[in-house]
Amino acid sequence: MQFYEKLIFVMNLTQTSNKELARAIKADPSIISRLRNGKRGTPRKPEQLRNMAEFFAERCITEYQRQALSEVAGVKRIITVRQEQLSEFLFYWLCGDTNGVERFMGTFESLNIKKAAPDSALEPHIISLKGNFIYYGNEGKRAAVRTAYQHMLGLKQDTLCIMADETDDWLMEDYDFISGMQSGLLTCLQRGMRIIHIIPSIYSGDQILESLTRWIPLYMTGRVSAYFYPHIRDRLHRHTIISLPGQIAIASHSMAGKTQSYATMLTTDPRLLQAIEAEFHDYLSMCRPMLNTYREPQQLLQCFMKFLSPHGFRIQKVLSLSAVTAPLELIANSIEKREDIEMKRLGRLYYQEMQKLELEQDKYNMIDIVHLASVEQVRAGAVPIISSLGSVEVLYYTPETYAMHLKKILHILETHENYHFVPLEGPAENESSLMVKEKHRALLVHTSEPFTVFEISQPEIVALYREYLLRLAEKQGYTGIHRTNIKSRIKELIRKLLD
Repeated sequence: MQFYEKLIFVMNLTQTSNKELARAIKADPSIISRLRNGKRGTPRKPEQLRNMAEFFAERCITEYQRQALSEVAGVKRIITVRQEQLSEFLFYWLCGDTNGVERFMGTFESLNIKKAAPDSALEPHIISLKGNFIYYGNEGKRAAVRTAYQHMLGLKQDTLCIMADETDDWLMEDYDFISGMQSGLLTCLQRGMRIIHIIPSIYSGDQILESLTRWIPLYMTGRVSAYFYPHIRDRLHRHTIISLPGQIAIASHSMAGKTQSYATMLTTDPRLLQAIEAEFHDYLSMCRPMLNTYREPQQLLQCFMKFLSPHGFRIQKVLSLSAVTAPLELIANSIEKREDIEMKRLGRLYYQEMQKLELEQDKYNMIDIVHLASVEQVRAGAVPIISSLGSVEVLYYTPETYAMHLKKILHILETHENYHFVPLEGPAENESSLMVKEKHRALLVHTSEPFTVFEISQPEIVALYREYLLRLAEKQGYTGIHRTNIKSRIKELIRKLLD
């Protein structure tokens, strides 16, 4: 979201007029008007943004307001509870804080498949065949979408095609609409519908993260196929198509920078439906897959092995010692502990693949950012073996097996100068994992239920995650004297574990 979109959303949420906000930040109301319509960018004076944040924090007093803000901004609900903390967050959010990825990762684990809306939320309403309807402005576009959804409720669930490249103003103005439509789409997915989603052209990191926050609960169902257009395209002309083939379609066009929709067409006319569907599929033919989701053990194994197999630099942040550095003895030991026959079979396949990887010279060309457990955590049996996550039988380290794994890491540090180990302090509970193969793909791992791996190949997203992880590694330090200190720390932990 751009600054003016955030401002529109929070002013609508708090029912703030231009005059009221102008009085709070000691500015002319005409300035607020220009900020809202995008004619002026983010205010340069930090004190104005600080005053805005404090003003909005004072007016966000209801559970509804704070919940709406946490969902739209993609932050944990707890951040919005205390007024001082909410004010601080609003300040950085309005500024366009560069730590957006960190905020996203902090709330990612709380993004789950939500309960579908009750069937009674909207009653089915079938539109007559050959119907053509025109709606005007942002409210009209929302009305068109509601009408189309009611029509779909009365139909056999099929594949819904969505390509929305226009500004989000028509969504951001009405939080109830955003929440209701997300829940409505989830209802359709749970009834058997599939979605083909062409993501909009990406213009900023904020836009990437907000789109992921909004769509991940839907992606998590495994019933959404996401695509992106891989080339630079004209940013002037924007276009939206929402189509249930052969049944109903919505189409609208707008110009970049315009916050109001011109006109939105809803149709059930067969010939017009064919034309809109052909336009969507012609565009789809020029796109590439953006995201795949994996949840089943067989799929997870294939996904991780595919990620590890190509050569190239990797950087990752994981909640336990990484699978790529695990000694073969530990893998064999884990397989023997399995009771499920299918998991034993997959474990043996994994063991064979890891044996092959041992021969790869480029295997350890990586920065490995890891939550290093304490002796107490290991002895309490609270540290998972990361390769067992996603299965019914999650396995945990013993002091002996954790020390075995640390010895392997120490050996890699001594023999591979391209391998860097970056230990993180603090607990790793409810944290997700992020793995990036440079210029290739990123794996975003949702470790809480339902355990899901999102394989992302959109270059801008991969680059954004890579930069985030590199900054994190550089902040901790991992070369020179830091490398020497890290090896000493590992040796000391091994000694304590084996005492």
